[in-house]
Amino acid sequence: MSSVLEKTSIDQQSRSRKQWQGIAVHALHKSGTMFLYRFFKRLAAERQYHLFSANNEPSNELTVVPPADSRFCCCPLRTFETNTTLADTSNLFRIYHVRDPRDMLVSEYFSFGWSHPAEGAGGNELVQRRKEIQEMSIDDYVLNQPEFSSWPLEEKFRPLVEKKFNSATEMLVKYETMVTRFPVWVAGVIQPFGFRIPRIAATRLAWKYRNEFRPAGKGTHKRAITPGDFRKQLRPDTIATLNNRFAEVLEKFEYAC
Repeated sequence: MSSVLEKTSIDQQSRSRKQWQGIAVHALHKSGTMFLYRFFKRLAAERQYHLFSANNEPSNELTVVPPADSRFCCCPLRTFETNTTLADTSNLFRIYHVRDPRDMLVSEYFSFGWSHPAEGAGGNELVQRRKEIQEMSIDDYVLNQPEFSSWPLEEKFRPLVEKKFNSATEMLVKYETMVTRFPVWVAGVIQPFGFRIPRIAATRLAWKYRNEFRPAGKGTHKRAITPGDFRKQLRPDTIATLNNRFAEVLEKFEYAC
């Protein structure tokens, strides 16, 4: 039986050059969502799509009222659950962007413990939280992470794990493809925007962002983009525990244990 990746592979898609009215990009935190925002913001402007996003200033993610006669893009929706407003929109295409959850937890440890600023709203609480994380080993953090979250990561993946994909209206892409084979990733995600000559558009965009995922110097947070970084950061017994915790996710999206 074909896997979900085979059914939705961006290499095997043979979609028409249809330009969809609405495009929704789903991706969880710690899977490159800020880059997705910048990339699709540019793409939406180029293709004359109205962009709805929590990252807009001011945020307009929760005010999606697509005009009947215009096109729109929502990015990034940091959930794999489907929005009821968008669900009622005809001519809607969804892109689901996934990352290995084990790498997501490793990235979260370094981000929340060191990289992300602790100023602003909730500053004192964030400073205290950062101190607590810095006093923990990375293994302790990832093993106890469900205790720190009211919505554990495996539950965030649940809607997608249980989903039956429709390759005519949905696409599954991977963070790992984005950071290691960016031209391939671009060629997939631009499809629903209806470029007249998609190959040229993909080549142009791949060239523009060609330096985006080159590793920075040693010690920088950007090193965490490397797929499989968790194997270097975590103990074997910790990895075994995570493999059990995320068994359904790893199997569904073909991540090696």
